[in-house]
Amino acid sequence: MICLMSCQVYYLLPNKSSFDKIIFRLLLVMLFHVSFAAIFIDIVKGYQYVDRGAPLGLLYGPILYFAFMAFEDKNPKIKTVFLHFTPFLIFLGIYFYFLSSELFRINFSKTYYFVLYSSFGLSWMIYPIIIMFKGRGLDIAMSNIKRIFYFSIILLLVLAAFIIPLISAQFLTQIRNTSQISTITIYMIMLFGAIIIYNYLLKELVERKKGPSEFDFLNHPFPIVEVENPILELQLPNHKLTNYQDRVLNYLNQQPYLDPGFSLDTMVKDLKMSRSMISQFFKEYFKQNVLKTINSLRIEAVCKELEQPDFDMNIEELALRCGFSSRASFYRNFSLEKDCTPVEYREQVKSKLL
Repeated sequence: MICLMSCQVYYLLPNKSSFDKIIFRLLLVMLFHVSFAAIFIDIVKGYQYVDRGAPLGLLYGPILYFAFMAFEDKNPKIKTVFLHFTPFLIFLGIYFYFLSSELFRINFSKTYYFVLYSSFGLSWMIYPIIIMFKGRGLDIAMSNIKRIFYFSIILLLVLAAFIIPLISAQFLTQIRNTSQISTITIYMIMLFGAIIIYNYLLKELVERKKGPSEFDFLNHPFPIVEVENPILELQLPNHKLTNYQDRVLNYLNQQPYLDPGFSLDTMVKDLKMSRSMISQFFKEYFKQNVLKTINSLRIEAVCKELEQPDFDMNIEELALRCGFSSRASFYRNFSLEKDCTPVEYREQVKSKLL
């Protein structure tokens, strides 16, 4: 019921982000998982093994990880997606054989359950650790998303802490009905997870449905100044822009991105705006994400220095001064923006000055 309510809220949600879409996929998996269990445990008697042997628990860790990547505005390669879902696909093949072969179930069901639920435990332990490491303790300024990651990680770690000792006990002491106990625990945790997601979506819906004074640029089209390179359109704000757009543009005019430590999180803290609002504005106004825009602005700052007649500075020092902490990142971005190296660009400028 909670999953269905969450799906309804999702469809009402305006300006769905990549993170929202992945959360919706997680809801669909949970809804299918619960329906699947209800059919083969409560409705169709004698087929509990169909539910208990399903490897659906291996989907939650990867989905949470890709939600984190979406939050970080990263698009994983197909190869990466396939790699993370490989354990599920392997067990899915074994599961179909488990269902089709009664002899296999009689002789190896205990071993299958042991390996499957051990894999669940490892997945639920490894993925939260990876996310915590990549997120450096989830230093996320947007409270709603921070909450959903925080509680999801706790739930998965609780599951791992419960499942792994239980499976070990089964192996060492031959406890019966371990898979049944584990299944019940999984569904209880899923209930809490569904409540967390519903709470997140409901709060996002309320925030995004607020009046235009706060979310005007998300809910209404706004004029985009037609220039050859919109990255350079950071002069006095257009009088038609909303207050939030003015704030972002005025903030960028101060060139905070020249600090190598500058990031989207810095903007969130300085502007007191949500991450999704800032990201949406960059995509609408600059036609690219925050990272690409910031790197483009940094390259423009580098070019302005290179165009000075009295320029006399080490290129690496200039890159650091303009916000690039990595030499490789600087040269790669400069080449993408200007189709030449910084030295070649300087030579072109010098030839024009002569």
